[in-house]
Amino acid sequence: MMNYENFKKRVMNEFLDYLPERYADCELEIRKVPKMNECLTGIVIKPKSIKHSYCSPTFYMERMYDQYRDCGSFEKVMANQAIYLEESLRYVPDDIAKVGLSSMMDRIVFQVVNTKKNQEMIKICPHRDFMDLSVVYRVIINIDDEGVSGYLITHDLAEVEDLSESLLYNLAMKNTKELFPLRYERIENTMFRIMKRCGTDDQDISDAFPDIDDVPDTQKVYVVSNRYEYFGSSALMYSEFIGEIAEKIGTDCYILPSSVHDLIVMSVESFGETAKLAQLVKSTNDEHVRPSDRLSDSVYVYSLNDGTINRVEISMEEVS
Repeated sequence: MMNYENFKKRVMNEFLDYLPERYADCELEIRKVPKMNECLTGIVIKPKSIKHSYCSPTFYMERMYDQYRDCGSFEKVMANQAIYLEESLRYVPDDIAKVGLSSMMDRIVFQVVNTKKNQEMIKICPHRDFMDLSVVYRVIINIDDEGVSGYLITHDLAEVEDLSESLLYNLAMKNTKELFPLRYERIENTMFRIMKRCGTDDQDISDAFPDIDDVPDTQKVYVVSNRYEYFGSSALMYSEFIGEIAEKIGTDCYILPSSVHDLIVMSVESFGETAKLAQLVKSTNDEHVRPSDRLSDSVYVYSLNDGTINRVEISMEEVS
C-alpha cells in the first residue's frame, strides 16, 4: 500500500486520465483549504488557460487517502472521485468564473467556528469574535435535502467587492435564517426519529418514553438546529430564538454545543453544578463527536432578564 506522499503524487499524475475527454485541456491545482477544526489539501480542476483563481468543486487529498486505505484500490478511489466531480459540476453555473459576490448578496451566510481550533481559517477571512468562538462568512451555491455546497469569503474576495465585515454580518444575519430556517424540538422527539430510522417499531418507541407528556417545563430539554441539520449552531447568533425556548421553560437556560450542527437548551435548574456540566460536554465531545464536528467544550447561558447569551466562566481545573 502506498504512503500518503506517493499517493498524492500519483493522484496529481493520473487523476485526469479518469475524466472524460473534455477535460483534456485542464490541469490540477493544489490549495491549502482551512476547514472546520482542520486544514486540508484541496485539489481543484481548472482550464489551463485560466491563470487566476477559479471556482470549481474541491476534493481533498487526505479524505481520498483515507478511502484508499479502507478499500486498498487506487483505481476505485479515482473512479469514484471522477463521478463525484461530474455530479458536483451539475450545481456550478457555466459562467461561475464571471459571477462576483455582488450578484450573490442574498447567498451570504455565517458560520460559527471554534476560534482556537481554526486559526488558519480566521487569518485569511473577515470574521468577528463571539465569546470563545468566531463568526466567518460563506457564499452558498446550492442547498437541498441532499447537501450544501459553497465557499468561504476570504479577505481577497471581500476586498474585490469592497465588502466590510459589518456589511457581511448584516447580510448574513438576514440570509442565514432564511436559507437555513431554525427549528427546535424536545430531545425525546429527536430520539424518536433516530429510533424510527433504525427500524424500531412505534410501540417500542412509545414504551421507551411513557411519561413524556408529564415532564415539567423546567425539566424539558430541547434540541436546536435548522431544516437541513447543517451548521445549526449558528442559532447562537439569534438570541431572540433561544429566548423563545427559554420562555417555554420559564427560567434562564444553559446552551450546550453538542456539535457544529446542533445545540442543546435546558433549564439552569436542571443541573446544579456548572463544572460537572462542562465535564459532561467535554467528555461527550471527546467520546462521541467527530473532531471536524466539534464546536466547543464551553457551556453558555441565556438570561431571561436581558436576553443575552454569555459563556459560563469555568476554570480548566474545575473541568478536569
